[in-house]
Amino acid sequence: MIPVSITEQQLIVKSLFIVVFLQALGLFAAAQAPNAPAPDFEVRKIAGGVYAVIRKEPPSLWFNPNTVFIVGKKWVTVVDANISSAYTKEVLAALRRITSKPVRYVVNTHWHEDHIIGDRVYRDAFPNVDFIAHKSTLADLPTVGAANRKSSVENGRGFVDFLKKSIAGGTNLAGQKITDEERAGYASDIRLVESYLAEAPDFEIVLPTITVDDRLELDDGRRKIEILFLGRAHTGADLVVYLPRENTVACGDLVVAPVPLVGSTAYPLEYAATLENLLKLKAATIIPGHGPVMTDTSYVRLMIRLLDSIKRQTEAAVARGENLEQMRKSVDLEEFRRAFAGDSQHRRFIFENYVFLPATAAAYRQLTEKTAPPAGK
Repeated sequence: MIPVSITEQQLIVKSLFIVVFLQALGLFAAAQAPNAPAPDFEVRKIAGGVYAVIRKEPPSLWFNPNTVFIVGKKWVTVVDANISSAYTKEVLAALRRITSKPVRYVVNTHWHEDHIIGDRVYRDAFPNVDFIAHKSTLADLPTVGAANRKSSVENGRGFVDFLKKSIAGGTNLAGQKITDEERAGYASDIRLVESYLAEAPDFEIVLPTITVDDRLELDDGRRKIEILFLGRAHTGADLVVYLPRENTVACGDLVVAPVPLVGSTAYPLEYAATLENLLKLKAATIIPGHGPVMTDTSYVRLMIRLLDSIKRQTEAAVARGENLEQMRKSVDLEEFRRAFAGDSQHRRFIFENYVFLPATAAAYRQLTEKTAPPAGK
């Protein structure tokens, strides 16, 4: 059923060095050591006073998130920090080339590390800055977030070694002949993971100072800024930042391209409905958590079809009494694997590890929690 041929032994290796490791990271992470080359991004002007910092690293297993600057009359709102202080300082330098106004708010769209580790740069640079996140992020960061970070640091070196062996041996992580796309992606991953590990002793997590339940509205003197929780999806704490005047939405990892990031902390049974809520905003411009700016809804609608299919197929599998292993044999996502990854070995592998495996596991978890009898009965 899965076009990429992966043996049981390779699946075990992949689980050790990829699935567990990437789940521990919240599935996406990247970092940069102080002496590393300048990060690869472009600053795109979306509208007057609104800028998107779009990452340009090749699609692979580790990434840095897009950032948004919203320049108000007297202060700036930033959407999402970066995976390291070094990256965040580069992004802040880009902001400084646009305006000298202080950053008043940083909105973290969710609690995954690539979106929050750089918060301390803004805290140190701007004494009056507040950090806005969903209310559950306040509980997640010092608990599951800390545990995930510990696991990431402990397993990072093994992951790097595995990637280096793959490149040296001319094989990809599934044991196939490596392609140029994979080689470039792995080289980028190695650099990012090694940089992440170099900065690990200095990690410091900044907790939210303002939490959001369903909605928070800011007025920066030029526009209304709506910070919305539209439902559980990539995590249980996904926020979007909607600018009605500019008809633009920054949606964090609700939307990731070129391959979606469902992930192990997702809620696949609710994800499609949350994306439908996103479309109800009727934004003309969508800024994803990773990937290029979008000016139509075709990609989001394809994601909705994918997630609807995952929901329907996993619900049917559990109704038939299938366990997770059986479910993974019966769920067929080939239509979407081809739509998102085409013939690319590398993107198919990303689809396998960021969509198929974690989505089926998360859906199975949701479904069996629903059907399990109450504790003690």
